Amino acid sequence: MSPNRPLSFDDILRLRKAGDPVVSPDGRWAVFPLTRPDREENRNHVDLWRVPLAGGEPERLTTDGKGNADPAFSPDGTLLAFTSRRSGTPQIHTMPVDGGEARQVTSLRLGAWRPVWFPDGKRLLAISQVYGEAYDAAEIDRREDEAREQPVRPRVEDELMFRHWDSWAEGKIDHLFVIDVETGEPRDLTPGPYPVPPRSLAGAPDYAVSPDGKTVCFVSLRDDAQAVSTDLNLWMVPAAGGEPKRVSPQEGVCVHPVWSPDGKSVAYTAMMRAGYEADGQMLTVLDVASGRTREVMPSFDRSAGAPIWSPDGTHLFFAAQDEGCTRVYRVAAAGGEPEALTGGATDHRPAITPDGERLLFSRESLTFPPTLFQVAADGGEPERLTRFNDEILAGIEFGELEDFHFHGAKGATVHGMMIKPPFFDPAKRYPTVFLIHGGPQSMFGRDFHDRWNPQLFAAPGYVAVMINPRGSTGYGQAFTDAIRGEWGGDCYEDLAKGFDHVLDRYPFCDSERVAAAGASFGGFMVNWIAGNTDRFRCLVSHDGIFNTEMMNWVTDELWFTEWEFGGLPWEAPEEYAKWSPHRRVEHMKTPMLVVQGEQDFRCTIPEGLGLFTALRRKGVPARLVYFPDEGHWVQKPRNREVWWREVLGWLETYLKD
Repeated sequence: MSPNRPLSFDDILRLRKAGDPVVSPDGRWAVFPLTRPDREENRNHVDLWRVPLAGGEPERLTTDGKGNADPAFSPDGTLLAFTSRRSGTPQIHTMPVDGGEARQVTSLRLGAWRPVWFPDGKRLLAISQVYGEAYDAAEIDRREDEAREQPVRPRVEDELMFRHWDSWAEGKIDHLFVIDVETGEPRDLTPGPYPVPPRSLAGAPDYAVSPDGKTVCFVSLRDDAQAVSTDLNLWMVPAAGGEPKRVSPQEGVCVHPVWSPDGKSVAYTAMMRAGYEADGQMLTVLDVASGRTREVMPSFDRSAGAPIWSPDGTHLFFAAQDEGCTRVYRVAAAGGEPEALTGGATDHRPAITPDGERLLFSRESLTFPPTLFQVAADGGEPERLTRFNDEILAGIEFGELEDFHFHGAKGATVHGMMIKPPFFDPAKRYPTVFLIHGGPQSMFGRDFHDRWNPQLFAAPGYVAVMINPRGSTGYGQAFTDAIRGEWGGDCYEDLAKGFDHVLDRYPFCDSERVAAAGASFGGFMVNWIAGNTDRFRCLVSHDGIFNTEMMNWVTDELWFTEWEFGGLPWEAPEEYAKWSPHRRVEHMKTPMLVVQGEQDFRCTIPEGLGLFTALRRKGVPARLVYFPDEGHWVQKPRNREVWWREVLGWLETYLKD
């Protein structure tokens, strides 16, 4: 099939995305979650599939689509443990690898998820929630029944970490549980007042069982001020129960612990600076017996992702961002310089085969969604394992990617990317849409995004421009650090000079028909642009920051603003005021689409409503798109459809001839 049309939102809803794979103990199979949006049901179906590594067609393992995720093979390879919502709440299930019905293992009132097997194959480690400091089934039932009977449910809170991203804590905290596979009997392994893993900055995998099954290493934040601390550390506790012991010495974020095959070491990633979420993630190895730690690659100026060991314990593998790409790397566990095994796309966290010969990973690019690949563990040409979307993609004309570099603030070299319109004609002049990423410590990469998809922005006949300015990750730690205290300074200058570079260098970009759009910090920058220039015909601000001082009072992670602006608002009032878009309202003239999620606890409701109110009181054309059932991200398929319709409609209104 020859390409005959540009990408559409209907295509986005038809495409399926492969998640991170796990490999069977015999090395024959990879199992992975596959996500499929469903417009009619307004939810995302997630099922487990498996694919033979020797080649062949994938096979579907689950069929209900109700949140089937977190697959984990039993040590003998006969069972697959996974999380499923088929019973209404997330619970751990197992199913025979060779076929058969799934069996629900847990029936915990508040659910259970992310199973990890013990070596004996008789127990699982998983997360569940408790009220108070320890598991009490009767107390959980009482509180849940009481809440269900209440027609009104006021929220009564005493501590600051009472919500995170898009959900309320409601007095619940996560604990690690040891689950008996046969009976489903739970045992709280981490009783106490602290969530394990923490709600903030942690993620999978943040706990691991030693090869002998005697010790569990986990991530915990043992600080009463959960909302203002980033002191996540590694702790160890006997699997039989006991008092946890801290084993990582760093004061910053330490996550992703993984035991060496011989059980003598634990590899993890560590940040060195407290109070800072975006410090470099250093690949670190802990010697369990002595307690000493060492950096594996101290001269590598990139942040390492979750590591895995080679089966013989001689090498570590991880993914890391690098200048607009995310690559898989290999490094000697004893230390040295890492070697990039993949490149040119976005390659997610790898898995390794039991013989140590091959690495599996999920790859995506600007022209296809996440897809499974494998590559030799010493490098080579990656081989594609799944092709769920080939028929759809074959009919789509994608815009061509072009990288460019320019001199930004203080003469620094800055990287950007451009997507040309489908069916590009260099003799024509095209409207240009300037996309600005969030974070600010993040990166525009070669991702196939559901919402900020540059190909879908280019599809109507626009040039989509993306720049990674000061503050972006993947260009060295000093470049990332340079955003602090400079939100509207060098970062803004990088963006302005980069956009000028594009308009000057590429005559097919119509400098009279330009727009800018961004979310989160990108929304802040759009708001900042509105108060500092009227060069754009229109703007789109999604969950952006309007009042930097107010954000400190209403956001969920307080250390973020305190780090970025050098203290609390009464300690650094000039910094908060200096970079706050709400103080530039008198200069705002550009029509703006304002998008806000009601359940966004990071960039909260006052930011979007305040911005919209200010624009309309000023007489500036503006439109508010408010999602009462979404948080920082718009995830439900129908809501995403509305999002794209409103955003592209707004651009068309102001960029058409």
